[in-house]
Amino acid sequence: MQLNFKLEQFEGPLDLLLTLISKHKMNILDIEIITIINQYLDIIKEAQQQNLDIASDFIDMAARLVYLKSVYLLPKDEEGEKLKAELQGQLIEYSQAKLAAELMKDRFIGDSIFIRQPVEIKEDLTYDIIHPVSDLVKAYEILDDKSIRRSPPRQEKFDPIVATPFVSVQAKIFTVLKCLMKTKVTSLKSAFDKNKGKSEAIATFMAILELIRAKRISIDKDENMVLSSKHNRR
Repeated sequence: MQLNFKLEQFEGPLDLLLTLISKHKMNILDIEIITIINQYLDIIKEAQQQNLDIASDFIDMAARLVYLKSVYLLPKDEEGEKLKAELQGQLIEYSQAKLAAELMKDRFIGDSIFIRQPVEIKEDLTYDIIHPVSDLVKAYEILDDKSIRRSPPRQEKFDPIVATPFVSVQAKIFTVLKCLMKTKVTSLKSAFDKNKGKSEAIATFMAILELIRAKRISIDKDENMVLSSKHNRR
């Protein structure tokens, strides 16, 4: 019996297998597995020859059936019977699901019954909520605070920044070296004692890091700065 099908007519490989079983008038519990496998593979092969796009699940089932056929043809092979039983179980579950879907479809009438046409409701945009006075005052304060924050900064905010003198890191390097050449050893903390403002403190810190990187000074365990011997000219 030659059967011709288009794969797009089926929801998946199990749907195609059930159709083949029905066309051959077989019982799922007693199917001629080799006949069904050969028929399924012929349909897939024909679709491939026509250069049709075949969904991956149809290809996966074809590979599974090829393996089942090769195992099932072996004499007294338990694996073949086991694989056949698994396939039969899937077909039974799928057929029952299809039957349940058909029954539910027949009983569903919700989309064909209407009591009346939907009534158009005119939207009322009148704001009729009465708020306590305290809520209105609080809302006004929030809005007023936002307006203050959004206003441009005043000139006096920039004066301390602009007036801050620029401190050169190179100048601080000479200052630290000059101090160490006089005393040989001085505490790390004392290097920041006479700094005026953050700018000078940062310049001092960067100068000390640069001197350590250049191996011109070192910091001992007591947190003292020590001038390297090759730079000590005293």
